[in-house]
Amino acid sequence: MLNENKIKMMTKMAIYEKNEGKSMLKTAKYFKGDYIAFGILKTVIATTFAGIILLAMYFLCNAEGMIKEINNLDYVGMARKIGLYYVLMLIVFSIIAGFVYYFRYEGTRKGLKRYFSRLNKLERFYTGQKKK
Repeated sequence: MLNENKIKMMTKMAIYEKNEGKSMLKTAKYFKGDYIAFGILKTVIATTFAGIILLAMYFLCNAEGMIKEINNLDYVGMARKIGLYYVLMLIVFSIIAGFVYYFRYEGTRKGLKRYFSRLNKLERFYTGQKKK
C-alpha cells in the first residue's frame, strides 16, 4: 500500500538532490575555513589574471604616447603605482570573496540541515514500518 506522506517526502528530496543538492553536497565536504580559504584563493588567481589583462589593455591603449615619452617616463614610480593598484584590487576582492563564500557556506549548511532532517524522518518512517 502506498503512503502519500512518504511519496511526497521522497519527491521533495529527489527534487532537492537534482537541483541544489549537487552543489551543496560538494560544499559539505569542506570545513568552513577551508571552503572560504579556497574561494579566496580562486578569487586571488582570477584577480591576478584580470589585473594582467587590464595592465595589457592600458599599455596597448597608451602605447603611442608611451613610445613618444619613453626616455622621460618614471619607471620606478609607474611600477609602484601599478603595484599599489594591484594590491588594493587584491584586498578589496579578497574581502568581498570572503563574505560571499562565508554566506554561501552558511546557506548551504542550512539547506543540508533540512535535507538531513528529511532523511532522518524518512529513516524513522522505514524503521517504524519494519517493526510492524
